[in-house]
Amino acid sequence: MIFQQLEDITKFTFQEQAIAQFITEHPDRLIDLSAKDLANKSFTSPATVVRFCKKLGFKGYPDFQLKYVKEYTKKYERKNLLLSPDLSSIEVSSYVSAVYADTIQETKDLLNKDTLNRVINLLCHAPKIDFYASDINFPRVQSACLKLNNLNIHAQAFNSLNEFYISSSGAANAISFVISHSGKNQTMIDIAYKLRKSNRKTIAITSFLEKDLSLVCNESFYLYFSSNESFSAIQYGLSLEYILDTIYSCLVLKKSK
Repeated sequence: MIFQQLEDITKFTFQEQAIAQFITEHPDRLIDLSAKDLANKSFTSPATVVRFCKKLGFKGYPDFQLKYVKEYTKKYERKNLLLSPDLSSIEVSSYVSAVYADTIQETKDLLNKDTLNRVINLLCHAPKIDFYASDINFPRVQSACLKLNNLNIHAQAFNSLNEFYISSSGAANAISFVISHSGKNQTMIDIAYKLRKSNRKTIAITSFLEKDLSLVCNESFYLYFSSNESFSAIQYGLSLEYILDTIYSCLVLKKSK
């Protein structure tokens, strides 16, 4: 995710762009550089380096450096595991297995423990759970609804907003999930906004990079997918299902107590 963040230089100041440019042009150097070293190399200051790291969502430079090195190592490993026409079917299956494992681990790393605990507590006391999704995400939330219904939890899926329903007393205490893998689906953003205006608790499942939807909602879970366009559809679908299954499994445990 760090590499994708570094590519979007529009959100950086001029000095921060210099830091991002140095890291992008010398991806293997960061492991050996202190904050002062990176500041010297990018003609900035250690304080600017720390602000840059915090803007990316890290506690400081050591936290950023640790996560960056981990992600760089994985990225280097992926380069050595590329699809080619020469691969056998079993080698392709090994590649897909690696994509699955990587996607689940990255999604797990994006999960915030406190957010997950708050959401599970909300859901335990909710009379019903509504899901709003469109396109390829819709059948995935329908599947989640079936699982929740088997737990005797009232869950339903929508691909648009029913104004009559949300104004009814039956929807008053429903918890609503709003899903957009890009974070920029205007229909989903509008739905979340109208739900919030109606005092509904809303939970986004959305992109880590685009905050439009998450800024409207009470809580947010973040999806992972790489810049590899050939596999991004697999990755965000798997990432979404991992989050939904994690929520389902937590509720199974709560119900069993």
